Amino acid sequence: MTFWRDQLFHNPATASSRPLFASSACLLGEQVRYDGTHKLQASIERHLAPHVQLEPVCPEVGIGLGVPRPTLKMVSRQGNIRVVAVEDSDVDHTDALTSYADQYLEQIGNFWPLCAWIFKARSPSCGYGSSPVDPGSAGESVGSGAFAARISEHVPWLLINEEEDLQSEQQCVELLLLSFLARDILWNTASQDLPSANAHYQTLLDIDTALSGRSQLWQLVKTALEGEGNEKRRELVNQYRAA
Repeated sequence: MTFWRDQLFHNPATASSRPLFASSACLLGEQVRYDGTHKLQASIERHLAPHVQLEPVCPEVGIGLGVPRPTLKMVSRQGNIRVVAVEDSDVDHTDALTSYADQYLEQIGNFWPLCAWIFKARSPSCGYGSSPVDPGSAGESVGSGAFAARISEHVPWLLINEEEDLQSEQQCVELLLLSFLARDILWNTASQDLPSANAHYQTLLDIDTALSGRSQLWQLVKTALEGEGNEKRRELVNQYRAA
């Protein structure tokens, strides 16, 4: 971590502060699941928490559902994915979840710059490409939970993972490296191209356009992290610092 802080980054604010991650609150040990339990992830606690800021988010609690609460599921209706109560499918929480995502994003300037999100796998609100749709039926498929889908749609620069992607130290270290790089790029973009880092999230969406000029660098980051050994990583660092 010392090497990253002291040598990798252009922006002083990046070197002196920790990247911000949002995370499903249950993964951080908060007892907010439907049954009043949590899903604390030891790897996140051990390998990520000391080096990043973690902002817990539970969309079900955010829309006013209690703890404990009735279980939810995702169903397909006329080509649309809806989040409904298991015991009463007429109770539909989809619009509330997407609205809460919008409300959260409207405050994103207060958490500048948000670099990554860790979602709870298979959740009807938070799953990212892993949540069962029409579970138990012949046509069962998978999709993204209503909240996660909305977040990923509107903040395309985010590094998105589920907890199952972060079970090993190696996986966590790779996300850390990406997040520090993302934070530096976002800080530099903000200082050069945006009037205020605390602007409304719609302004922050312009970052995606601003980053397009560094798309080759971004691809290099991803490619380097897919390889093995340190040689590619040294090449990545050298090219990034020269960019």
